[in-house]
Amino acid sequence: MSRYQSRFQSREHAGAELASALRAYQGTGALVLALPCGGVPVGRVVADALGADFDLVMARRIAAGVALDDTGKTWRTNETDACSTGGGLRGIHFDQLCRQRAVYTPVRKPADPAGRVVIVVDDGLVSGATMYAALARLRKQRPARLICAVPIATRAGLDQVRALADEVLCLDTPDHIASLAHYYHEFQLVSDDRVRALTGMTSAQAPGPAGPGAAASVPSLTQAMLIPYWATPLRAMLECGPNPVGVAVMVHAGGAQRRAARSHYLARKLRTRGFATMLVDLQPDRRVDDAPDSEVDELTKRLARILSFLRASTPFASLPAGLFSAGTAAAAALRVAADHPARPGAVACVAGRIDLTGSAFLQRLDTPTLLMCASGNPESVRLHYQAFAPMHCPRQLSFVHASGCGFDDRKALEEVATLAAAWFEQYLVKPSRPYPAHEAAR
Repeated sequence: MSRYQSRFQSREHAGAELASALRAYQGTGALVLALPCGGVPVGRVVADALGADFDLVMARRIAAGVALDDTGKTWRTNETDACSTGGGLRGIHFDQLCRQRAVYTPVRKPADPAGRVVIVVDDGLVSGATMYAALARLRKQRPARLICAVPIATRAGLDQVRALADEVLCLDTPDHIASLAHYYHEFQLVSDDRVRALTGMTSAQAPGPAGPGAAASVPSLTQAMLIPYWATPLRAMLECGPNPVGVAVMVHAGGAQRRAARSHYLARKLRTRGFATMLVDLQPDRRVDDAPDSEVDELTKRLARILSFLRASTPFASLPAGLFSAGTAAAAALRVAADHPARPGAVACVAGRIDLTGSAFLQRLDTPTLLMCASGNPESVRLHYQAFAPMHCPRQLSFVHASGCGFDDRKALEEVATLAAAWFEQYLVKPSRPYPAHEAAR
């Protein structure tokens, strides 16, 4: 008996599970691009479940950590510029890529990813070199959002591609993969004829996926926007399903790559509860850690601008809005909630530096406020109690079982999502009723 346990019955089964995880992009006009050959059956199922356009993205591994894209440019993982590694093999591999494109899609041009949500799919990822080349090529074509989605991958391989994708989604991440075939019960070679058949099918012609992903539903809007702010516009990602009940403005300050997976997970959870989401990094140039204490005033100004933009220039103008913040951005959120004319209807802060808000702001805050703190961080617990005391608004202090402030554990994130969604449902969805006496620490 094999010492490996098959994770997926087939590539189609993997595609159905991926589609379920990507259901937030159904009906958004997304473009699914598959890496031939193994990624094509997976991508076909994903595209059909999401109602998305489907095409191929051509890339090919030519050496360890090096791959070639369909323009003839070679890419090395962890580098953003082309390299010459590959020697004489480069020309051979490029000829093979050109042949594949001519065989698979002989009578039409490749789909244009510019300005679209683009989901790049393969049947697995080991070193990450081929996916890296595909993402690097697509990034130059200016998609609105670039997503890497694979059923299974090594953690090291995913680390290679994170910097190029706006979102990375993977269903299973073993430490080591000797062969992708070990994780599929059926893993036959995908022939050129099958690639051509799957690529030429329309959504109406394609058989619907069985099992997970067949009934995907959620957003009717996915839109990347630039919010004007002096010389440096702020990037926002708006997503919602049909008839949202409110909008959660989710903000942090810096460390976008570190926070990305957590933020997108929480946003997906909120959207399943009927909320639209607007994700904004208040300090996009800061690659690591959080904004310093001295920049709370500036973050407050930026957040006030975002709320004004929300009301004036988005489809969410008439929806009740809540703020969901983390780190230093939480102090800015509470200041805005206390003083801004278009103050939010509710605030939720996770691992927030609310001690930086200032007692004067906390005392005049009347917006319902939820504070979430890691139970295993004594200093954070102390600071939250200290800031909680002078608040007179409807308030709740919840301790989430986590050892640090990162909340990277899935169970902790699930609890954070549940608490925030319940808070927004109570104070945004039915704001007309009187606020209940809500003053709890737990």
